[in-house]
Amino acid sequence: MTSRRDQSIERSTVRRAVPRYLALLLLLLTLVMGGLALHFATVAARANTEAEILMDGVDRSGLPREEAVAIAQLARSRSSAVPESEFHEHNHGGSHDAPRVLTPAEQEAFDAQWAAAVAQVEHLDTLDEITKAGYVIGSGHSDGAGVHYIKWSLVDKPFDPARPSMLLFDQLKRGEEPELIAYSYWVTSDGPPEGFVGDGDTWHRHLGVCFENGYIMDEHMERSDCDGDWVNGVDMWMLHAWVVPGLENDFGQFHTVNPLLCEHVCGREN
Repeated sequence: MTSRRDQSIERSTVRRAVPRYLALLLLLLTLVMGGLALHFATVAARANTEAEILMDGVDRSGLPREEAVAIAQLARSRSSAVPESEFHEHNHGGSHDAPRVLTPAEQEAFDAQWAAAVAQVEHLDTLDEITKAGYVIGSGHSDGAGVHYIKWSLVDKPFDPARPSMLLFDQLKRGEEPELIAYSYWVTSDGPPEGFVGDGDTWHRHLGVCFENGYIMDEHMERSDCDGDWVNGVDMWMLHAWVVPGLENDFGQFHTVNPLLCEHVCGREN
C-alpha cells in the first residue's frame, strides 16, 4: 500500500508539473501567434507594395492581379533608354548555321531538357488550361509563329525548359480551336542565355517594346511614345522551341517560324 508520505510526494510532484506544462503550452501559443502576426504583416506589406506599383496610371484592368504586378515591375526595372548602339532592326528569321555536334554527355543532358519540356505540353495545350494558369494574350497572329500568350510572372525568371513564359497558339487544319504549337522563353541575361545544352538554341531580342494590358502594340518605340508598359528589352532574350509532338519544325527545333504554319515569311506555301 502507498504510504501517506508517498501520496504527499506524488501530489507535490503533480502540483509542480502542471505549471511546467502550462508554461510550455503558453510558450508554444506565443510562438504560433508571433508567426501568424509576422505572416499577416508580410502579406499586408506585400499588398501595399503591389498597390503602390499599380498606382502609376497605366491601365492593366484586363490582367490578373499577379500578372499586372509582374509586368508593372518589369517595366519599372527596364525603363532606361535603349542605347543607340543596341537599337538595330530585329531579325526574326533565326540563324541558319548548323549547330555543333553534341558530346554524348551533352546529348543526354539536352534530351532530358527536351523531355521535361514535352512532358508539360498536355497541361498547356488548350486556351482554357493556360488561361487558368495565368497566361494572357500578348500579340496578334504572326505568320509561321501564331499568337503569343504570356505569363508575365515567369518572364523575368531563370530559364526552365518546363516553365515557358510564353506559349504559341495557332488554328490548325486538324481542328477548329486554336492549339498549342510551340513554347517561347523570355529570359533575362547580359548576353544570349545558357538555355538548352549546346549552341542550337538561337536567341533574339525585342527592343523598345510597348504593351497595353499585356498586349504588344509596337517595338522600337521611345518610352515617351508608349501609354502602357514599356520595356527596353536590352537584357531580355527570347527563344522559340518547337516541342509539340507532331509539329516538328523542318527549319530547326529553335527556328522562329515553322513552315508547317506559314505561307509568306517562310518562302513557300503550306
